[in-house]
Amino acid sequence: MIRSLVLMAALALPFAARAETPALAPLAPATNAPTTTPFLVMDSARLATEATAMQSVFDQMAKRHDIEAAAYKMAIDKLEKEFAPVREARDTIDPAEYQKAVDQYNSIKAQIDGVLTKVEDEMGKAGEKAIEQFNTVATMVGQQVRQDHGISRFVDGSAVLYIRDGSGYDATDEVIKRVNAKLPDIKVDFPERPKAAATEPAKPAAKKK
Repeated sequence: MIRSLVLMAALALPFAARAETPALAPLAPATNAPTTTPFLVMDSARLATEATAMQSVFDQMAKRHDIEAAAYKMAIDKLEKEFAPVREARDTIDPAEYQKAVDQYNSIKAQIDGVLTKVEDEMGKAGEKAIEQFNTVATMVGQQVRQDHGISRFVDGSAVLYIRDGSGYDATDEVIKRVNAKLPDIKVDFPERPKAAATEPAKPAAKKK
């Protein structure tokens, strides 16, 4: 999910519209071939996946996902272990007491699920903030590269099949190199993990004889 967000965000860089992309065919240029207006190519997918700053975001998000998944599994396993004796003794306990225990189990599980949902939401927001930081720097670098080459816009790299000699320049490597120099990594500021205020399931009373 986070990678798709990055790719969408990276496309915010000022590219030329696809309709304005020069029609280029992969043919050997003839001696008297007409010249094409110079343009800059920018591959947003490569920028989003090769910049070291975004790799650091992906790594931090993946690590946090693993931690939260393990914490969730541990909490659910603990709940199931504590409730197992109640399930096993179902036929020997009062039905009303058993239902009370089931309701308590469901309440505790809802709290645990709620913590996971909150964590996932906060992780998403932290990731979006990190991507914003990256895009701010990438956009600034893109503007500098265009100014250095005296060209106002980029052409989307996915729309270019062939660049005739002297007609265009793929600036992707240049942009990535400059972004990496300015922003080698990003620290994702994850909020503190919330805790569920859950108690152990009550032990139902035995069936009345």
